[in-house]
Amino acid sequence: MTGHPADHDDAVAQVNSACLRLFDTWCESRSVIPLGYLLHCWPLPDNQPASLRRLADGLRELSRAHPGALDGRIWPIFCELALCIDEILPNPSLRMPNMLH
Repeated sequence: MTGHPADHDDAVAQVNSACLRLFDTWCESRSVIPLGYLLHCWPLPDNQPASLRRLADGLRELSRAHPGALDGRIWPIFCELALCIDEILPNPSLRMPNMLH
């Protein structure tokens, strides 16, 4: 990411798109637990790093507590989301590498 506001907005739009796909998939399959984790931190109230960190933290906790919720068609969406968030967050210590393991 170049740091340009349009790049940031595009990346946040990708995050929201991935979250919407997770939401739709989990609603369709009536997966209440992962939906609870997602809805705790999404929709994003703004495009600020704190909101994205909260989303990253919530999804990281879901991956640790309920790894089975990320099976099948969820996994590629989840990985895309993790990479988008990693690209946006300015502080490498807050990135999400553990989500992919």
